Amino acid sequence: MSPNHQQLLGLLARMEPAFLAGTFATDFTANPDADGERGAFLYFEGGYWDIAIDGAARFQLAPQGSRVTHEGRAAEDGPAMENLPMRPPWALVLPRWSAFLGRPDDDWQLNAAVPVEEESGSWRASLTSMVKPEFTGALTVDAESYVITRVELGHMMQTLTIARTEPTADDLAVLETLKSEVKEFPGRM
Repeated sequence: MSPNHQQLLGLLARMEPAFLAGTFATDFTANPDADGERGAFLYFEGGYWDIAIDGAARFQLAPQGSRVTHEGRAAEDGPAMENLPMRPPWALVLPRWSAFLGRPDDDWQLNAAVPVEEESGSWRASLTSMVKPEFTGALTVDAESYVITRVELGHMMQTLTIARTEPTADDLAVLETLKSEVKEFPGRM
């Protein structure tokens, strides 16, 4: 059974998986020549991330600090991210960091006039722009993990594919690396 809008908002605002691995993509549908962004991620409960953006950077994030490595350059250590970016994969894995929940700083809200639909293990909800209400979109949520798996906004589409919800031995090794190599940044207050 599909949740109503309030129930869905509550689930999205509270959701935090213990572990999630997968891929993400952003495509600009209004301009097929524009480069989107693709990558792979590992998320571990408590704020540990390992994100590789294809052809760009690798982000290793932990509660105590961050490490960014650009291809062909040395790693740069920095402070922990206090506020996660409102873009994939962060905003899809942890929907409370998305711009789709209708809060004062968000760009989009669920359209309460259109019922949430259930589609083969997912829920699909219509979106309305809070800035320009004539703009509409849709978001799809995995009904088991409460992760946003697809956002369609007319000019762009964001997708997240879940590869696994239980860590492998290799994933756990990455977590240990994050805990040991991402150090507390000295400039952090």
